[in-house]
Amino acid sequence: LAIVDGYLMTDRSSELSEGVFVGPLSSLNSEAISSRVSDYITSFNGDLFWCLNGVGAPDPIVVHVPAGCIVETPLHLRYISMSGRDDDDSRILPVSNPRVLVLVEKGGEINVVEEYRDQGDDERRRRYWTNAVTEIVLGDGAKVRHSYVQAQSSGAAHVKWTSVHQESGSVYQLVEISSGGKLSRHNVHVQQHGPDTVTDLSTFHLSTGDQLQDLHTQLVLDHPRGFSRQLHKCIVAHSESQAVFDGSIRVNRRAQQTDAGQLTRSLLLESRGTVNVKPNLQIVADDVKCSHGAAISDLDKSQLFYFQARGIDAETARKALVFSFGEEVIQRIPEASLRKKISRDIRRLL
Repeated sequence: LAIVDGYLMTDRSSELSEGVFVGPLSSLNSEAISSRVSDYITSFNGDLFWCLNGVGAPDPIVVHVPAGCIVETPLHLRYISMSGRDDDDSRILPVSNPRVLVLVEKGGEINVVEEYRDQGDDERRRRYWTNAVTEIVLGDGAKVRHSYVQAQSSGAAHVKWTSVHQESGSVYQLVEISSGGKLSRHNVHVQQHGPDTVTDLSTFHLSTGDQLQDLHTQLVLDHPRGFSRQLHKCIVAHSESQAVFDGSIRVNRRAQQTDAGQLTRSLLLESRGTVNVKPNLQIVADDVKCSHGAAISDLDKSQLFYFQARGIDAETARKALVFSFGEEVIQRIPEASLRKKISRDIRRLL
């Protein structure tokens, strides 16, 4: 489905399982679904960008998966900005505010792909601002696999909120690849609202040229036997490149027997590049298994030596090691065709 400047331009909901609704909020004709949707499309703690999206979103797009429905076909949402500017001197940025709500009822399953991309390589310097919000609600035992690819123009600003509400026994898996935009920030907020809930966050950011890649995540575990894993990997490739990771996991008092892990690894290829990392694990419960770790470094010289000792020249060895660093996350994208496209993009940028 194509979403142009926040507007849904194509409708392929007929290709999905029977009973699944995909369309603008204004076209909802079910009072029951409308009531459910209205419970979640609300303001979020007064956040400026969230509120701006609430004011500017033309017509929120709703994805509703009924109870027990397993959607076999991935739902691919492609976001396009047509109002970008090519003049670097202008202080005006055209802005779009796409908003999507994915509501998966009890026992439902869906694979959602969000892809932010320009139409061609010749437009990669276009200037515009995308201010997006995606809300995902999982009922009891529901499962959502969420792939998020951000490869917009290197002259663009990209700000995105992803808010996830998980009920008992639900599974949410996020794989994010972010390599576009001059300024890119992704705010992720996940809250477990029931026991036996699983959350898995895998993210890879590549910062080249004068890019800033910024990721802020907050995961709140409120109930017993919650499980979470977070892996964040980042490459800062040039002297003016910057990256930020601020990851918070809070295990509240009722979340006994929780198993939570967080790991962030950053590859700094230029000594003047900048990486700011702030892992934060707050534990109030006492019967838990939790861990977190952070590392920032250049390539391991022993790994380079291993390649060279087997007849591989230093440049080829370095390229292979740098690419494989991010490939660990890329390979978690479920769709093979999308994985190939992303790998091709990352190789070109590196």
